[in-house]
Amino acid sequence: MPAQNDRPPFPELTEIEKRCLELAALGRSPSDIVLETDLSSQRVAEAMRSATDKLGARNITGAIIRALRLNLI
Repeated sequence: MPAQNDRPPFPELTEIEKRCLELAALGRSPSDIVLETDLSSQRVAEAMRSATDKLGARNITGAIIRALRLNLI
């Protein structure tokens, strides 16, 4: 089991995860994000789910709040 000090201080989000969270923070729906980024709806959903998991949030709103507090977006 890794020591707690071995963990990075902040979750590492991919550029796609950051972009999707940024757009969601601006009120964009997943379908809007698809149009703005040219990503597939499946890829947007995966990025949102992955970012939410990495940030330890229960939902996208919680993920956005944590990402903002950690200055990740």
